[in-house]
Amino acid sequence: MPDLYAINLHLQQRLELDWIEEVRAAKAARWLDEAGLLRDCRKGLPLRRLLRAGRIAGQDQRPDGKNGAWFIRRLAESRNPHAIRQARQRMRAYLPFERAHLHPDWPLSRDNSAFWEELGKTVAMFGDLEDTLTSACYGLTKPPAHPSNLRAEQVPAYLEWYARVEASRTDAMRVATDRFVRLLKEGGRVPHTVRDEIRSQLEELRRWRNALCHGAWHGFSGDGAGVLSHYYMEKKRVVRFPPMVAVKDLADLRARIVDTIVRITEAASVAGHDSAIAVVLPRRYEPRNVPPERE
Repeated sequence: MPDLYAINLHLQQRLELDWIEEVRAAKAARWLDEAGLLRDCRKGLPLRRLLRAGRIAGQDQRPDGKNGAWFIRRLAESRNPHAIRQARQRMRAYLPFERAHLHPDWPLSRDNSAFWEELGKTVAMFGDLEDTLTSACYGLTKPPAHPSNLRAEQVPAYLEWYARVEASRTDAMRVATDRFVRLLKEGGRVPHTVRDEIRSQLEELRRWRNALCHGAWHGFSGDGAGVLSHYYMEKKRVVRFPPMVAVKDLADLRARIVDTIVRITEAASVAGHDSAIAVVLPRRYEPRNVPPERE
């Protein structure tokens, strides 16, 4: 496998030494062959393959199309011959690197494996939260009856209900939250304080979900907290998410997700239709301190 870093560095150094703005691919192929970096055969085919793959810094095809001629531009900003000695450091930002040179777990290979483990668990819990929320909405829409008890005339209504709730699986979490709270309100069995509490919990968790799933991690601080870069829109203005996230923050967040899942299940069980809940919302937990049933 050709050394892309060495190939790109050699081409840019030659362009600087010769003080030329660009070189044709055929001549560049001869440079690389003379340096023992890439064999020149079939009119520079190995180099052309790299150019077609977009692996050469400063490459340019004119005209931009299938039969365009390939050129390699000099990326140096000046013609100072004393700058050539620093070309390796100066060109590093422009040169491609080989995928094989990366750690198998890059970029998670950075220190603090406990952080990545806790982050993975927390993100996985968000999937269970959204599944619980969607399933609760299904149950509260009250299908005609349990599938095993449907009469022939009830089948079309059941299929219509099933198609409607299946289509809602792609709804955003905000939309699912609004639907769930509205269904709790329509049932009239869940106090408004509980509905407001659940909505508040889901709104906070939604912001965390977006940040953890779509944000970028820019290393760690001295105390091991991850540096998170994430922005979101709120009231038509850009807001930056709190950037420092520690392992304890993730563990606490995961515990809050579990509490919210339990809260959603409880509210749906109280407000829902028995047959509907039995269809789509099986029990997620065993109640504590429940006396054994009599035989």
